[in-house]
Amino acid sequence: MIDNFEYIYYVLVAVCRTDTNAMRFNRRSFLRAVGVGSFGTVAVGTLSTPSAGATVITLEGGGADIWGTGDVFQYYYEAVSGDFDVVVQNTGVENTDSWAKAGLMVRESTDPQAANVLVRRRPNGEASMQYRPSVGAETDSTGGTQADWLRLVRTGETIETYHASNRGGWTLIERLGPDDISLPETVPVGLAVTSHATGQRCTATFQKLSGVAPDTSQDIGQVEVAGRVDTQAGVPLVRTGDISSVGTTTATITGDVTDLGAASTAACRFEYREVPTEEWTSTETHTLDAPGAFSATISGLTSRRYYEIRAITETSDGDTAVGATTVFSTDTKGRGRGPPPTAGPPSSAQFGPGDGFAEAAPWLDDSTPVIIIREPSRRQLVSALNVAGPRLVVFETSGTVDLAGRDLVVATDNLYLAGQSAPSPGITLIRGRLTIDANDCVVQHIRVRLGDNGIEEPTEEWALDAINTADETENNVIDHVSASWSVDEVLSVGYDTTNTTVSNCLIAEALHDSVHPKGSHGYGSLIGNGATNVALLGNVWSQNTDRHPRLKTGTDSVVVNNLVHNYDDGTWLDPDTTATIEGNVYLDPRSDSANVFAEDGVETAIAHLADNYTNGDVPMVDSNVTTVNERPLWPDGLERIAVERTITHNLSNAGARAADRTDHDRRIIENVRRGVDSYIDSQAAVGGYPTLAENTQSVAVPDNATRVWLKAKARAVETGE
Repeated sequence: MIDNFEYIYYVLVAVCRTDTNAMRFNRRSFLRAVGVGSFGTVAVGTLSTPSAGATVITLEGGGADIWGTGDVFQYYYEAVSGDFDVVVQNTGVENTDSWAKAGLMVRESTDPQAANVLVRRRPNGEASMQYRPSVGAETDSTGGTQADWLRLVRTGETIETYHASNRGGWTLIERLGPDDISLPETVPVGLAVTSHATGQRCTATFQKLSGVAPDTSQDIGQVEVAGRVDTQAGVPLVRTGDISSVGTTTATITGDVTDLGAASTAACRFEYREVPTEEWTSTETHTLDAPGAFSATISGLTSRRYYEIRAITETSDGDTAVGATTVFSTDTKGRGRGPPPTAGPPSSAQFGPGDGFAEAAPWLDDSTPVIIIREPSRRQLVSALNVAGPRLVVFETSGTVDLAGRDLVVATDNLYLAGQSAPSPGITLIRGRLTIDANDCVVQHIRVRLGDNGIEEPTEEWALDAINTADETENNVIDHVSASWSVDEVLSVGYDTTNTTVSNCLIAEALHDSVHPKGSHGYGSLIGNGATNVALLGNVWSQNTDRHPRLKTGTDSVVVNNLVHNYDDGTWLDPDTTATIEGNVYLDPRSDSANVFAEDGVETAIAHLADNYTNGDVPMVDSNVTTVNERPLWPDGLERIAVERTITHNLSNAGARAADRTDHDRRIIENVRRGVDSYIDSQAAVGGYPTLAENTQSVAVPDNATRVWLKAKARAVETGE
């Protein structure tokens, strides 16, 4: 509830900054700012004494991101001099992207590249801090936990960020001194939101803001849709509470009306839906005549599923309040029947998801919730991939998923994305990158085709891989994936990662002279600095110029039974690398360079090589690589095949759904068989983005043999059996 002092302060601010042409009003608005293009002002609304109730700020903003060296977002702020202590509760961030974000910000200025500190919250409820230390510098971040209260404090030259799950229970995220970031005496301080989705607004809601009185609404950077802000007083508030007594088909849910605003009664209910469907189902209504709790028991749910739930109140004077969305999972019918079987039909490939250093989904069991994708849409995938909990994602549809020029990010741990469950011809992602920014994930039997997205001029924003694991992730598996038409590398492993397996993948047709700002850049795979225990097994790299793979500084890798075709440079070792390179075939090199090489002057590239083959008149390894007789590293239990079998094995198994290949995969494989030299600059050169048939088929994941079922589905699309 807004007190009299706070109300008088807001009114005085509004009176001093009146622009009646900038706003629209309703009977509860006493202050509202609307962003108009790059700048907005504040006007006076109804100046009568506000009724009881909360003050809610709704901030909408577009923008590619608040990150990197420059920002694009909506900012609602006040110029503040000296020390400050700002607190707010973030009650929601719309999931326009898993990396949409909103929160409290202080900036050096409104320049997009300005130094800044943001204590942020993402759609999954995770609160953390990020900052840019100086103009144009790279942004860094730290922290990350579930919290909805945010706090930003400046004392002298020190900036402190906090989060809390209830006001007052503050946990320090980070303390930044003058050596970390230096800000001027007067700085803009306020609320920020970015959609991380160019051309789309993200809505963030805040309440109980203290310590700052924003008076300016402004889009920072080049946004495609203008942001806006709406501040309302005297509105009701409702909170979505705990979920209890969860069974296979039932659950008890609770809510709490904390404020009725000016109303005498409130009709309260819940809405729920299975992830990732769009339609909500409503419970019966409960009427309250004072703030308080309400509950309902819902039935008719499906076992082993995730559900979203939200509390809603509609007051007698016409207001509606919606609580934050909460996710829970129902129980499984299979629990308690004893150990599930772990055997299953073997893959037709030599290498399974667990044959590298990574343990394939150690969390997966017969109680893991299942999420079913029923239409090939970006919205359904975003919803499914970013549930904060273990989940097996399966498909009842085939088709092309248009990512609309945006990343598809896996931002929460413990995902098993089972493309083998889709009916023929499977799932293909186009016009976007798939990034695994999480741990303990498995991705199988999908295709990712980035392409140039119709962009005609070079741009850093589209210098992307088709698929990668993000920096500092661990224990991830990418198996039987087809990736192509990248602008940077086709498939890469992030910096400072641990235990990553890339197996049986078709990594092909990087766009050679496309829209990368550095010019020609048709590269295969990069293993980022500090990546350890990387296993590259049974893959096919074809029609890429370089990096098959590039093992950057400080990496430890095994490169086993891969096929490299039609390339300028083969396997590249940077300083302080260690690699075991066995059973690989290098076909049709286009340069005189050694297949395995390091640059001149590198003395710390160490590799064990055995049983590799090339049909080119080039050395297998150059003198800059220090070769050793023993394997410096090797996954436990890994068995490779003789190099004589590598070509046949890989062409029969690599990529998504080897027994159900699409036209592009068949063409790429056939070009390898025939030795075709075919670098391309755009997907248009080979027929453009595909449009796959949208076939449907029901999916029934068993309650007591999940891993066996996944193996059977994989074998079916790998062999046709």
